[in-house]
Amino acid sequence: MSTIDMQQQALPSGTAVLRDFWNMGMRRKWVIITPIILSLIAVGIFYALATKYYRSETLILVEEQRISQDYVKGVLEPGFEDRFFAIQKQIMSLELLGGIIEEFKLYPDIVAQRGLKASIAEMKKAVAVEMIDKVPGAKFTTRKTVDGFTISFAYADPATAMEVTSRIASRFIEENRKSHEQIAGETTQFFDTELASVKSDLEAKDIEIKRFKSRHMGQLPEQVAANLHTLDLLQNDLKAVDEAIRRISDRIAMVDRSMQEYHKFGITNGMPIRSGFEPNPLYQRLNELKAKLVLLRAEFWEGYPEILVTKEEIRQLELELIAVGGPHALRAGEKGEKSLDPYLLDLKKQEAEAKSELAVLKHRQDLLYAEKKVFEERIQKAPTIEQEIQTLMRDYENMKGNYQALLGKRLNARVAENLEKRQKGAQFRILDPATMPTAPEWPKLGLLLVVAFLFGGTVGVGILVVQEQPNSQFRTAEDLEQAIGQRVLAVIPDFSILNAPTTWKRFIPFHQPVGGGNGENGIERRPIVGRQRLDRGQSSLPFDLDIIVKYMPRSVVAEQYRVAATRLALERISERSTIVCVTSAVPGEGKTTTVVNVGYTLARDLGKRTLIVDCDFRKPSFARYAEDVSSPGLADYLRKGLPVDECLFGFPEVPCWVMPAGQCEDESNQLLKTNRLGGLFNQLRDQFEYILINAPPILPVADVNMLSGYVDMLLLVVQAGSTQLNTVRRALGTLKQDKPLNIILNGTLGASLPYYIHDYCEPAYQKRLG
Repeated sequence: MSTIDMQQQALPSGTAVLRDFWNMGMRRKWVIITPIILSLIAVGIFYALATKYYRSETLILVEEQRISQDYVKGVLEPGFEDRFFAIQKQIMSLELLGGIIEEFKLYPDIVAQRGLKASIAEMKKAVAVEMIDKVPGAKFTTRKTVDGFTISFAYADPATAMEVTSRIASRFIEENRKSHEQIAGETTQFFDTELASVKSDLEAKDIEIKRFKSRHMGQLPEQVAANLHTLDLLQNDLKAVDEAIRRISDRIAMVDRSMQEYHKFGITNGMPIRSGFEPNPLYQRLNELKAKLVLLRAEFWEGYPEILVTKEEIRQLELELIAVGGPHALRAGEKGEKSLDPYLLDLKKQEAEAKSELAVLKHRQDLLYAEKKVFEERIQKAPTIEQEIQTLMRDYENMKGNYQALLGKRLNARVAENLEKRQKGAQFRILDPATMPTAPEWPKLGLLLVVAFLFGGTVGVGILVVQEQPNSQFRTAEDLEQAIGQRVLAVIPDFSILNAPTTWKRFIPFHQPVGGGNGENGIERRPIVGRQRLDRGQSSLPFDLDIIVKYMPRSVVAEQYRVAATRLALERISERSTIVCVTSAVPGEGKTTTVVNVGYTLARDLGKRTLIVDCDFRKPSFARYAEDVSSPGLADYLRKGLPVDECLFGFPEVPCWVMPAGQCEDESNQLLKTNRLGGLFNQLRDQFEYILINAPPILPVADVNMLSGYVDMLLLVVQAGSTQLNTVRRALGTLKQDKPLNIILNGTLGASLPYYIHDYCEPAYQKRLG
């Protein structure tokens, strides 16, 4: 289970965080109190020196017109909310405010320096026009009980503020009354002009419709039925004419065949020969056509198609008779004629008669076809004509409707004009006159004090948070695990949580046993003597606070190192020996301190034979723990071939040894490339259960990648509050991914630790130290 999982299972509802902030505030209360006091003093000085402005207010009531809107509509539309914006603009107009400024000599400095427009702009900021949302003395309601608004004006002199407010209200009411009368008169005039224009357009549209109907007579929609009936009659006539043409054509063919037989054989059988006393059939036909013409004229008009065809037939017969019998044929035909060859003459007459009749019928057929085409075109154009006339009629009806509407509006406008002239329409009335203000509107002392208190408190808390909790990329194990996706082995608090001097002096043992002798397996255990430090004027102490697990074994920090060592041991519980490379992304993250404390905890609390090897040849650190700083170490072993035992120094009370870096003269990478390093680690595996390598930082040098080939596990130390996310990611990107990786978050603040660590460990201190 990860650190985050354990924290989430036992995390309280913010009590530990609130307690941390409370302790910080109580510890540095003057950091919060000082900005508050300074803010309040600044507000007091500002209030004493600032120019105070007084606001006077008047209430104006909107009286509805005295005659019901159902009968007469006034100039003002119903609905005060919709008109309020126009009222605001009217009051804020340049003309009204400019006149007020000149009348009362307001803002003389601004007028002298920047002109009248600048003073008007300044006055607009001081004038306020607001709708009332309740009746004075009544509770708020969801619907306004009256229509009204307030006009207020703020000025340095309260008397001037009252006079200006009264003047603005009176001038607004007077100008509003004149404006309504003017609007009503102009409305009536406007409707008169519009009515004249619409009437002229309506008459022009009526003339246009009449001309259109006259131009398309016969093609109008109402004439479509008559055209269809006429087209049916023409079709029937065409059928009759076609049948007659076919009969006459057959007769002409028969006569021609008889004439050919007559010329060839002299006479043919089957063809009757007319006697010389038989009347000419042309005259008979002419008489029949004349009789038919008389009947048609009695029934139809002179331009009827049948009458025209009959006339044409008569004319054709007369021409034929003249061609056959001469100019006197028309008179002689009535008595009959005699031919030298009656039979042939009869055939010729029959042929001439048939051809004449055929010509008349064809002419009639052409006329009927032409007339049929005319009526078909009329029928085809009828939809287009109908659409055009509908458009004209629709426009006409619309214009007619507009004209009727304008008539009604003009009547209403005239009534409204009379209504305004008699002052029976909606009016504005001053309900509450402007009064003398007694208290300044600005600045408001109470509000300024509250703002100053909040501002000072916010600044103080901000300073406190910045001082106590510096901005860190990683503050908790949860932040680190979510950012890089690697397991956090333990969270080591900052040593400053143990910075109470009395606690250190009463708990830390001032005399540690220092001894020598041979340890287990013949390895000599040399004493480690701490650096000499001065603590608040006291004598030097024989210990180094970097090894906190040794001198403060029951502290919160030591407990977290114990957690790290335990989890590290559990990961390799089945292995006989484990080599762990401890490194960091950059220098200064507590890598060396972590190696010493984890190694000491493995040896003391878990009973593991542990060796700490310092492979940081550029900045060796472990020589300071030895009695002789020039003692040999890893570099002397690799370069000079010294025995391993001469390069080890041990703690006298626990099975933990240290191999310092030694005297480094060559480049570190050259020493790490030697084949003896691998043999050394193989030899040490037989003697120690855990070998912790203090490696250089990852990013500055490439030593870690060279050492990773000899180790079983990597342990990355990350400093809370300083190491950035990109730095850690770049460092992890340079490592080989074939080794297990664990992370220790070092130097966290007290607020970042789970509450149960404080609740469990700190009472033990208080009990022991008290």
